[in-house]
Amino acid sequence: MQEGRKVGHAMNQKREFFRVAIERTGQIARGGEAVPCEVLDLTEKGFQLHTDLPVAMGDLLELEFPLTKEAPIQCTVEVTYVASPQLGARITRISPEHQHCLSQFIEQLNVLNLTGF
Repeated sequence: MQEGRKVGHAMNQKREFFRVAIERTGQIARGGEAVPCEVLDLTEKGFQLHTDLPVAMGDLLELEFPLTKEAPIQCTVEVTYVASPQLGARITRISPEHQHCLSQFIEQLNVLNLTGF
């Protein structure tokens, strides 16, 4: 019985953040190397990306992409999942302004999805 509760709790934690499908072209950089990437989806805490840059779990990358015309996002991410050419990455450093823009963007999309407009 207790096993089931643990699994259920873990599932709830995974779904804590809304995942938003998005298509944005940006770039990721490591050291002096910068390459294009596609942002496939996002949450308030991380991203799924598509890139030709070879990466490994734990790599720190600088990510930059236009969330909207008025809101560029710049942050440092840590690679948490690799299935080349796709990767998952969690945000390790982001300015309060950029985090606010990201949170507002997700919230606005969720409101639109929930109201059907």
